Amino acid sequence: MSSRLPSETVVSLNDASNDWYPPQHEPKPWFRSRRLIIFTIAFLTSAALTLGYVYSRPAIYLSYATLLTVAKTAIDLPSGDADIQHVAIQKQILLGSELLTETSRRLKTVNDTGVQINLSSGEIRQMLDVRPVPETNLIEMVAEGPEPEILPLLINTWIDVYLDARAAEVSRLLGDTTQIIQDELDGLAKKIQLKRVELDQFRQEHDIASIEREENEALARLKGLNESLNDASEDEVKAKAKLDAINKAIERGQAVVPQEDTRTLSLLEDRAQELRQQLAELNLRYTQEYLNLSPSLKVIPEQLSALEAEIKRMRQHGQTVVQSDAQQEYAAAKQTADEIRQQLNAHKKKATAFSARFTEHEALKGDLEALESLYRESQERLVQIETRYAGKYPQVDVIERAFLPGAPVYPDYLRDTGIATAVSIIFSLFCVWIAEFLTRKTEPKPVVNLSGIHLYDRQIKQDSFELPRQSVDQLPVQNPVLSSPPPREIPAQQISVLLLSAGDKEKLLIALLLSGATLEEITMIKQEDIDADNGKLMIHGKSPRVLPLSPVLKSLFASDTCRLTDSSGDLLSEEDLAALLTCAIADADLSESGEINADSLRQTYLIYLVKQGIRLAELEKIAGYIPPKILSSYSLYQPAGPKRSYDEIDLVYPELHNVQFTS
Repeated sequence: MSSRLPSETVVSLNDASNDWYPPQHEPKPWFRSRRLIIFTIAFLTSAALTLGYVYSRPAIYLSYATLLTVAKTAIDLPSGDADIQHVAIQKQILLGSELLTETSRRLKTVNDTGVQINLSSGEIRQMLDVRPVPETNLIEMVAEGPEPEILPLLINTWIDVYLDARAAEVSRLLGDTTQIIQDELDGLAKKIQLKRVELDQFRQEHDIASIEREENEALARLKGLNESLNDASEDEVKAKAKLDAINKAIERGQAVVPQEDTRTLSLLEDRAQELRQQLAELNLRYTQEYLNLSPSLKVIPEQLSALEAEIKRMRQHGQTVVQSDAQQEYAAAKQTADEIRQQLNAHKKKATAFSARFTEHEALKGDLEALESLYRESQERLVQIETRYAGKYPQVDVIERAFLPGAPVYPDYLRDTGIATAVSIIFSLFCVWIAEFLTRKTEPKPVVNLSGIHLYDRQIKQDSFELPRQSVDQLPVQNPVLSSPPPREIPAQQISVLLLSAGDKEKLLIALLLSGATLEEITMIKQEDIDADNGKLMIHGKSPRVLPLSPVLKSLFASDTCRLTDSSGDLLSEEDLAALLTCAIADADLSESGEINADSLRQTYLIYLVKQGIRLAELEKIAGYIPPKILSSYSLYQPAGPKRSYDEIDLVYPELHNVQFTS
């Protein structure tokens, strides 16, 4: 090869050592590798230790019995709620030292099976446990140990000791309780007898004939006087009202006469009225001289005067009689009421004294009733203890006796063997990793970017020439964050050619891409999103934002031919827009480059903004959300010096100023 570097040279830079191609060694067989040896030694050592521990543990067997710690309910009664406190108390009793000592004593004696078990109470305590069944009054009496044949005998003996001890205790308590209640009954009977004698003497001393308050003489008399006073007061009010009505009628000039004179007065008034009418008719027909000369007619005025005089006399007499009767009636009613009030006032003191005595009588009666109620309750308790519970003690029912276990419950050798094997494998892999970590000798391999030089792997070509060591050391190292392909920038000449040969729809599509919109966002642009008056374009999608509407986009949107829609007026899809851009690229004869597409056009516009010095953080105002890794790749195009804000840069791509319409 030539000793001079051409414009493009193929170089191998995969190794940073003095020799570009270190000698290759023949690989060892896998069964002789250092990793396999370390893994095997670690696995065998760990497996031996863990499996030795697993199988060194003795097999533990378990047997249990189930007890119900309360009496069964009757068949016609519902079951009671679980008594958690009672169950907890029975657990403490079962594990008490007295029961365990007696159990140990019985086991040491030869039993029905002929087996003698020599266990102390402490050893038995280690083997036994009591486990309450949740939400029930059941308990499980559990025994665990390495000898399965003694476990059922141990539990059943334990149950027998518990039942015998409980029966003896219940029998003793039953006798004590019965005697205590009987003594209480005898004392209550004496107290009741004394209280009854005291109550009878009190009734005789204070003349209490009836236990009903109102039936006694003093209170009955008081009640009668109150009722009589109410009636007398009512009669007094009626008499006074009647007298007042008569007086007012007299004042108004009304006729007030006794009831027996009412008809006579009415007849006289009717006769007088007839004579007045007759005299009035005669006065109309005859003169007074004629009337005076006629013997039969001149007596009519005399008769009328006599009738009027009689009527006046009867009214005056009747008025006097009626008024006098009303006054007498009122006076009598008033006197009756006054006398009843005097009698009532005189009797109230006696009734008050009687009420006080009767209250004491009620208190004595209440004390007697309380004593009698207590006596009946004590009798009931005694009957219940002697009948209901006799023969049902102790309140324990053995649901299931202990059994001979068939298989150990602990340990699970198969499961523990699997766990030990898995742990040994993990430990072996960890040992291999530790050994590799402690013995590994590596040097960093710098990644080099050379302008105009393509880098290939050394296995591809062995005839590539070697660069001097000092030249490699002077090459800049690429930032690992930018290891992904950097954004591509399309030359301005190609964009000019593309716009020149594109139609109106294609120009609008390219202009939107060169304004920061994506194909997906362009498919969502509707007529209402275009605000030509304020120069704004609403962008929807994953990153909604407002783009400034450049003069070029205003003109394109104003043209009737610039509509990204199909023949029916529906918006073009993302695939249709990509196909439309492909057609424009083919018309411009730029298909062979393969670098022009929607993403590269948008990246070219963003690179144009970055080259003006815009802050990378403000690119999202135009392009929407950009992943941080992709956003950092634009830093390659940032100029040196202070960066500029969104408002300080030119947002219109230069080539868009030269856009011309085809129609």
